[in-house]
Amino acid sequence: MYISRTKRRHFSRDLLLVLMLLSAAVLGAVALFSSRAREDIAQKYINNANASAVRQFESMVDSMTQSLEVIGDWIASGKLSMSHTNAFNDLLFPLLKRDRILYGISVADTLGKSYYVSIDGDGWRTKKTKDIGGQHQSVLCYWAADRHKISEETQPSTYDPRSRPWFSPALAREGVFWTRPYIYFDRKVVGITASIARNVNNGDSQIVVAFDILLDNLFSEIQRMAPSKNSRVFVFRNDAQIYVPTNESGFSDFLSLGEVNDLLIRKMVTSWEERQLPSGKVFFVNHDRQTWWCGFQAMEGTNRKVWVSVMVPELDIIGDVSHRRAELWTIGAIVLLLTGTVALFMIRRYGRSFDLSEDRYDSRHPEKSIRQMIAKGEGRTIEFKSTMRMNLHTQKAGKEIELAWLKAVVAFMNTDGGTLLLGISDDSDIMGLDADGFANDDKCRLHFKNLINQHIGAELHKYLIFDLVHVDGKQIGVVSCSRSAEPVYLKTAKSEEFFIRSGPSSDALPVSKIVTYIQKRS
Repeated sequence: MYISRTKRRHFSRDLLLVLMLLSAAVLGAVALFSSRAREDIAQKYINNANASAVRQFESMVDSMTQSLEVIGDWIASGKLSMSHTNAFNDLLFPLLKRDRILYGISVADTLGKSYYVSIDGDGWRTKKTKDIGGQHQSVLCYWAADRHKISEETQPSTYDPRSRPWFSPALAREGVFWTRPYIYFDRKVVGITASIARNVNNGDSQIVVAFDILLDNLFSEIQRMAPSKNSRVFVFRNDAQIYVPTNESGFSDFLSLGEVNDLLIRKMVTSWEERQLPSGKVFFVNHDRQTWWCGFQAMEGTNRKVWVSVMVPELDIIGDVSHRRAELWTIGAIVLLLTGTVALFMIRRYGRSFDLSEDRYDSRHPEKSIRQMIAKGEGRTIEFKSTMRMNLHTQKAGKEIELAWLKAVVAFMNTDGGTLLLGISDDSDIMGLDADGFANDDKCRLHFKNLINQHIGAELHKYLIFDLVHVDGKQIGVVSCSRSAEPVYLKTAKSEEFFIRSGPSSDALPVSKIVTYIQKRS
């Protein structure tokens, strides 16, 4: 997001204010640890830790939900189908590599056809199940890291996706369905599955997309949310079942309290149930000559009634305040000094990013801002394109037109950001987007969103703002691009390319130079 000229003028004042607030926070924390009673401190500490764990869990759920909806929408629109599974590979292989918590992805229809993808070492494993010659068979394939098929084997199969616990419930509800833990069909491991259903072929049939998450992987993610070195996090179900990563049966599962060998966890759960405490209320137990504070908080956002609990030893929360007061004040002073140093570094390194001139789009004065950019002309941070999709020479919508301005968007994001004006010719004439033939503004915005999802990535929308502005009675599309914190590639069916801005043009970098550029850029 670009910063206005007014904000730039007040940047020093705002930075000073931030430093003052940070100073107050540091000094307040020191005073808090020196004066507040241990229960008050523990209450705040545990609540924050619990809330953080729940937020991170819900963030993972939201991410899964968004990915499921995107894949489901592509299937509903006909871009993906069960008869062209190679297209699934192009979409699902990178998704599995990017989201480490994903174990596998299933796509299945109401006719019993299914396609399953999972990670296998550095490559992938796929299994396609369908009727071949009147018999239910599966085609098992292994793929190398470069997506080259290593082997293929066809064999009889008893697998029917319609009998799996994630299939029918997804058909019966709107949105995403989350299963309870169960044993996966192929590899006999325990996990949960998130699934979503979509209509295809004008509603004649339905397809379900499902994400598998191993309980062990989920548990590892939750364990990473522990707020201190010695603290612990565990998952507790409302039917008194506690998650244990490994047990006598050889795989992970939820166990009853009596089956859990960890004495501390058993004490915590028993004490919580006896006191009948509400969500978020902390308490303590003594175990092995040490005091532990604990709090439970209910997970929201799924159809499973699950609680997350954080346990922290008292010394991690307050320690010996009387002996550490001097250390706390020293640490506070060092933090303030380091903060001031970092602030000075930010001003010197990123000061140029606060310069909003006619190179940047100002949404408060849209028409004036656009006219200033048109007057300045194309350059390192400004580019014009006559249309969004229409080839004015052939009078037909052309993919090459879309890819031309998407190159500029990728290049802006990989360099220092910039503004793309759609509906402005190379000669700076205001043409508008009428030639693109969108029925309304919503259709135009949706087309923009779909192109970004397809060729750049839905997760990178946060760096883009798309506005429609009328100038001289003609509609102009304004794409404001921020510098991305991660490398951005233009993805097509045949390749992925990396572009940067060089003067008024978007240049593709060869593979040999991309790594060096990214390292220097960061």
